[in-house]
Amino acid sequence: MQTILERITALLRDFTGDDTLTIEPSMPLRGSLGLDSYDLASLLGAAEERFDVEIPDRAALEMFTVGDVMAYLSKHMDI
Repeated sequence: MQTILERITALLRDFTGDDTLTIEPSMPLRGSLGLDSYDLASLLGAAEERFDVEIPDRAALEMFTVGDVMAYLSKHMDI
């Protein structure tokens, strides 16, 4: 079974089209990945579909790093 980080890495690789992308929990979503606000909203929408969870706008506004997304998903996913 894949870890949340592995699943997020796969999502980000699919989203960016970069199969060589290395993801770390401390990685900023906007800086290192080059995501703008629209990209981030699209990415979180894709995460909602892939992980079958709802990410409210308020929670999304508090997600700055890959680790923030991981923490939210691990808390709200049916594992």
